[in-house]
Amino acid sequence: MQNLRSILVFHPALWGLIVLQSLVVAAWIAIDQRISFSLNGGDDKFIVFAIAFFVGVIGYFFRASRWPVTAERARVMATGIIFLFLSFAGARFLNYLTMSLAFPMTDDLLDSWDRALGMDWHAYAFQLSQYPDILPYIKKAYKEAQVAIPLIFMGLVAFGKFERAKEFVTLLYIGVLLTVCVAGFFPADGAMARHMDVRFPEVFGPTAGVFFVETLKTVRESNDYVLSFAAVPGLAEFPSFHTAIALLIVYAFRDNIITLLLALGGGAGILLATPVYGGHYFVDVIAGSLLTFVLVIAYAAARTANLGLYWTAAREALPLKTRGSWETRPTEP
Repeated sequence: MQNLRSILVFHPALWGLIVLQSLVVAAWIAIDQRISFSLNGGDDKFIVFAIAFFVGVIGYFFRASRWPVTAERARVMATGIIFLFLSFAGARFLNYLTMSLAFPMTDDLLDSWDRALGMDWHAYAFQLSQYPDILPYIKKAYKEAQVAIPLIFMGLVAFGKFERAKEFVTLLYIGVLLTVCVAGFFPADGAMARHMDVRFPEVFGPTAGVFFVETLKTVRESNDYVLSFAAVPGLAEFPSFHTAIALLIVYAFRDNIITLLLALGGGAGILLATPVYGGHYFVDVIAGSLLTFVLVIAYAAARTANLGLYWTAAREALPLKTRGSWETRPTEP
């Protein structure tokens, strides 16, 4: 069993969850006559998948070669890329399928929760618009947040932080799966569409916070929608998954002051942008934060069955340069 876990990198239960997710998606498409599936639009993704598979196989068979460490890290990276591709593609399909159920729109409800908490979305957006110099930065941070996930995973693995890398991806996958399941009951056009001001498109851009609205409308109303691997926007409003990404990026670099500061900068940019560029209500951000905290606590509790591995993940940090040479903290044996 231990050898199987080593080959799979991630816990077999997570791979089983991906299989279950895929079966649900396939059964849903087979039953719902309004939905069909196409492989179009995924050429670049299939190429990356094929390369990762090839590297993973090569890395596995070359673990006993002259470069066992490099081969093993290449194998773990490749397996992780495959895991991310399968898990996030399935979650995106599930997101669209749940939105096709066309539950009543919840903008009134989400906005009322914001107001009950004393939060003024329009005032926040207007205040943010007064700082045009930071807008390109936070916009890029928001747009590239999901792109950063595989890069961070590979970076952690490159420095031998296998348990930290697996922790990062595991929390993200469970987080996105829970997000799309909950979000299906809370479809919304978003805060930007609700509080649109004629000045906002000029300051933030014409699609800021509303880039998904037409797609959501199409998914809810179409009687002939085709799911594919083409690049499409996420439709989850409540809770905010970008919030979870921002917090988990910071959490992944929690031990090293240098990388922690860099992660805090990126995470802060994502969080500042989420209400405006993501069109999220503040309650979406709060819900995304609570979801992340619960996942982190639950993950730590689940690891009590294997404290050695948990504390390895808890201790790991990227290397610190001291006394002119690269030194690392101890990792797992």
